[in-house]
Formats: sequence, structure tokens, C-alpha cells
Amino acid sequence: MTANTGATGAALINVEELSPATRQELELWGQHLVQAREAEIYEPNRDRPSAPVVIVELQRAGALKAYLVSEADRAIKETVYRAREQKLSWHTIGNALGITGEAARLRYADR
Repeated sequence: MTANTGATGAALINVEELSPATRQELELWGQHLVQAREAEIYEPNRDRPSAPVVIVELQRAGALKAYLVSEADRAIKETVYRAREQKLSWHTIGNALGITGEAARLRYADR
């Protein structure tokens, strides 16, 4: 997956490089958020004013971030497991992740 840099310098994910299943899941989340927003527009909660459209965009971005972080964590755990199966040291794994070997062991060792 390629991370491009936007105007703010933050990494942006190239959605075209995501798997079809991941794209479909993200699209379903987006549709759910849009439907929730439309329901709020037509049946606003009288206790609170309806949110501007930018709030829906923030919610979609937040959902995307949560999903991508979750997938990245899963991929790292799988790869660490395979690295340990190949007898790589915690020091080597930690270096690859940009952390110490001890931190890698504490975070990823089976408990």
C-alpha cells in the first residue's frame, strides 16, 4: 500500500491499492454513515441541532482510520509471528518496526 503525502504533510492511503474486500467494507461503512446523516436531516434530534455535512466527512475519515489501523496491526502481528517462526530475533524484528527488540517482544510475544 502506498502512502502519498497531502498538502498537510499527512500520509494519505491510495484506496486503489486496497483489496476489493477492504474497499467494499469501507464503502458499506460510508453508506451507513451517509444514511445516518440523511436520517438526521429528515428527522433531526430536537435536543441537539443537526450536524453540518463536514461532521459526516469527519466520521467517515475516523472510521477509515480505525479500520486501516486495525488492518495494519493485524498485518504486523501476522508478520511478526512468521518472522519468529523463521527464528528471527526480537532485536531484528524490533529494528524492522522502529522499536527496540525488548519492546517488540513485550508487545508481540505470545502470552
